[in-house]
Amino acid sequence: MKKQISILVLMLLAVVASAQSLTTVAKVSPYLSGLVRQAQSHHRAAAAEARLMVLTKLVADADEAQLAQKYGFTVESRIGRVLVISIDLSQVEAMAADSQVERLEAERLGRPMLDLLPAQIGADKAWSGAASQLPQAFTGSGVVVGIVDSGFDFIHPSFRNAEGNSRVTWAKDYMSSREWTTPDAVKAAMHSSDAATMSHGTHVAGIAAGSRVESSDWDNPTIYQGVASGADIAEAAISSEITDNGLSSATLIQAFSDIFAYAGDQKKPCVINYSAGEGMSFVNNRKLEAEAIHTLLEKPGRAIVVASGNAGSTSRLAHKSAEMTTGGCGICFNDFEQYGTYLGFEVKVKAGQTLTLRYTNSLYTANKGEASIDVENLATTTSLVAGKTISVTSKGVSDDGYQVYYLSGGMLTTFPTTDRFLLTISGPGDAWVYADPYCAQLENVPTVENHSLAKEGYSMAWPAMLDDVITVGNIGHRFKIVTAANKYASQGSGKVEPTDISDMESTKGEGYLAKSSSVGPTIDGRMKPDVCAPGVNIVSAQNFFINDETYYDLAAWDITMLDTEYETWGAYGGYFHMMAQTGTSMSSPAVAGTVALWMQADPTLTTAKIKEIIAASSRRPDADLQYPNNQYGYGEIDAYRGLCYILGIDKIEGITAAQPQKTTFRLNGRTLTALYVATESQLTGQAELRVYTTDGRLLLTERGTTIDLSSLPRGVYAVQLNTGDKATTGSTLIRL
Repeated sequence: MKKQISILVLMLLAVVASAQSLTTVAKVSPYLSGLVRQAQSHHRAAAAEARLMVLTKLVADADEAQLAQKYGFTVESRIGRVLVISIDLSQVEAMAADSQVERLEAERLGRPMLDLLPAQIGADKAWSGAASQLPQAFTGSGVVVGIVDSGFDFIHPSFRNAEGNSRVTWAKDYMSSREWTTPDAVKAAMHSSDAATMSHGTHVAGIAAGSRVESSDWDNPTIYQGVASGADIAEAAISSEITDNGLSSATLIQAFSDIFAYAGDQKKPCVINYSAGEGMSFVNNRKLEAEAIHTLLEKPGRAIVVASGNAGSTSRLAHKSAEMTTGGCGICFNDFEQYGTYLGFEVKVKAGQTLTLRYTNSLYTANKGEASIDVENLATTTSLVAGKTISVTSKGVSDDGYQVYYLSGGMLTTFPTTDRFLLTISGPGDAWVYADPYCAQLENVPTVENHSLAKEGYSMAWPAMLDDVITVGNIGHRFKIVTAANKYASQGSGKVEPTDISDMESTKGEGYLAKSSSVGPTIDGRMKPDVCAPGVNIVSAQNFFINDETYYDLAAWDITMLDTEYETWGAYGGYFHMMAQTGTSMSSPAVAGTVALWMQADPTLTTAKIKEIIAASSRRPDADLQYPNNQYGYGEIDAYRGLCYILGIDKIEGITAAQPQKTTFRLNGRTLTALYVATESQLTGQAELRVYTTDGRLLLTERGTTIDLSSLPRGVYAVQLNTGDKATTGSTLIRL
């Protein structure tokens, strides 16, 4: 009898332990669970004790001090009820099993996704500082532009003011845990710890807020300037390389929090740019990340701008309806930058269904091997299909009760781009497939019944899919560009052939969405992006500190050197360079810089108000579409029109809420002159200048192209030029 009772007790304990284990698993995000399992399975003591930033949420009445002592964590920051903590991996499972803990979360960090750009978005006429133009009203002065990225050069001329001082007023390196809180300290640091192999952050920062720099460009002077050239710059270096670097999504949240806290200490509004992302998922394993971002943005004078991604409008989602016995689609492999050609996709399925993967050719006529796996066995399966390893990771349960699994070839399993997988899901009920934008894409196979289920779109990245952020797509304005290599190759022949990426990026020509720009809807059907900006062949600062191997990877996009700027670094010396890059990584900082201009006009802007301005002022590139839509959002951002909307100038009768395309304004003392070339049919006497207050009062009117402003007090004014010609008629803003 005692033996039977003992067995019963053991069985009950096993059931309880199993229930506790399931509860613990549900409370820990998959990526974090994977890190813990990896440390345990490899018996890596050093890894198990490594401290990782983790997002956590405790129950409302938890004893935080007692928990911190028990599990050895330290609190890095508090964002509402979400805590960013630093904890040893060896303590994660025990802490997750504690009833005072709601959730522990750490997911993988995102991956990365100027001379003409400012004029394309209407920022040039909102600036000051260009010698050939009127000093204008808005440069982002009094605003902090935050850049969360990788590979920062702190001393590039693009980040100095007129006195030679650093405009990077705060920086933190999350790989080395070093922080610099003054311009002098940033200048002395020179670069982030990943600057030898990464250059992305330098280029992005230059677009958003780079200072005016000039290159002789082989006796052809060219001026380069970022959008918010008067803003303070705060840079957070978070390596985006796909390595085991100990960083996670919690580090990203900490960086956002640190930059907003710095701006708050300076009593300045702040816009942060994040040009990186990860694929969407059927399971929201980033609950705390989303909650923290929402909480951070509840305060006015804050915004986060995010690149939509570079996965294009290819097919990413497929749905087998319950009426189908079988259904599926084809799967292609992405050749993603330096990471190789590999596989990655999610399935959203239920028990009783079976997945079949057949390895085939591009015509889906060959059978090089196949594997069928019941859903019940997916979580414990690693299959070989025609010699290719297919591993399966459970992502958890979706909100509507489906099991979600991620199937991957792994980083070491590559696939010829000529080959395909044919995926078939059989069994009762609905099922879905989602292709990771970084790893794969779907295509229809009309030769196989019920295998044309792939839908175009759904290529938005995370966190771009969040309603709380401003998500930016990419418009192509310049598909051909002359690089330094083009000029070098032309020596002797005298003929320069520009690099042309029209085949890669052009959809309907210049001024339309770039091919690579990710589009909506989100995986749960919401509209994205919010807005677009130029993102093809955007010229900006190049990181001076990259090593030779990294430089040669980028050398084809070297545009020019700043030959008046020679820097000595140890035994190495050289000139600073400007380079061209393409992607939503480039269009996103253009919008971030624009938001900085708007925040100078109204430091209390919220994300909702910014989206209202975008909706009211954006240009609509494709007249065949209804706006907003899942390609352009509300259209292409217009910095000047947005300023007019904020200041109420667009409501003034007689003011054109657009800049004249072919007019330059010049201010000499208090005398304003409009310069343009008149057409033959246009009489100079027809020109008229009008000056208004920002609340709509007409102050001065003058026939001709020159007006005396000496009677006006200091302030911001709207000037309307009427010429009788569309190209030279329009308004501008001035500050006296």
